[in-house]
Amino acid sequence: MKIRTWKRMVKQGFRNLFRNRIMSLASVSAIAAALFVLGLVLAVVMNMNNMVSGLESKVEVTVFLKENIRQADIDNLDRQINSWEGISERQFISRQEALNTWKEEWGDKRYLLDGYNEENNPLPDSFRITVEKPEFVEEIVEKAKKSSMVEKVQYSKDVVDSITNIASTARVFGLMIVGVLIAMAMVIIHNTIRISVYSRRREINIMKYIGATDWYIRWPFLMEGMLLGLIGAVVSGGLIGLVYSLLEKRMSSSPAQSNLLSLFQILPLNIILYPILALFIVVGGIVGISASLLSMRKHLRV
Repeated sequence: MKIRTWKRMVKQGFRNLFRNRIMSLASVSAIAAALFVLGLVLAVVMNMNNMVSGLESKVEVTVFLKENIRQADIDNLDRQINSWEGISERQFISRQEALNTWKEEWGDKRYLLDGYNEENNPLPDSFRITVEKPEFVEEIVEKAKKSSMVEKVQYSKDVVDSITNIASTARVFGLMIVGVLIAMAMVIIHNTIRISVYSRRREINIMKYIGATDWYIRWPFLMEGMLLGLIGAVVSGGLIGLVYSLLEKRMSSSPAQSNLLSLFQILPLNIILYPILALFIVVGGIVGISASLLSMRKHLRV
């Protein structure tokens, strides 16, 4: 198709939008409403995944060392741990550091621990290992236990199993909800554009009777359907951005924010908005075109 013909089709699509302003407004409103609901759920799912990933990245394994380990052996074990798969961070904690931390945690009652000093310190040297994901924990624990320098390996298996179950359930449930809402949005968009095409069936029949080819008739309607989908996507994306930014400001100004952040921190607006807007444009454009094609099929059988 020539560039000039393309330009004419696009112009005709815009002309159809303005010529049928009421129907176009209704179509854009319905599309924007469907995508807006989808966007809200997507924002919740994305934040939920971020929260679960944060929990996964906080799984820790503590490796307690035997007494009287030489510094050279500690350095060698440190290099071994660094080579293990699935470790995001490691920290060596000396006996004295562990004792100082213990005293700080007791606060006003730290005087009860004054009897402990460098000579009779009951705490061992240790490595605190932060694991990237819970599935690496078992392998890391087994490797640590095989070392001749390790006295004991400690981690909460129940917590790790719970985090793993929460992560898998949240992701599956989130994907199911998003899938259902995408399907519902596509059905709403399709039916909305079908109504728009049906309202102009006489125009299509007249063009067919005077000898216009099927594709000559289709292109302006395809452009119109795509434009309706894209405009609805942009409108809904703008609404999502507005609502999310208000929520972000509300949470940042909340007096309980300091406590909330320790458990859950919402993603920045740009991380949320761009993927959602891209999905809206794809869904709106493709469904607009496909709905126009399907809706016009029976009207072209003259």
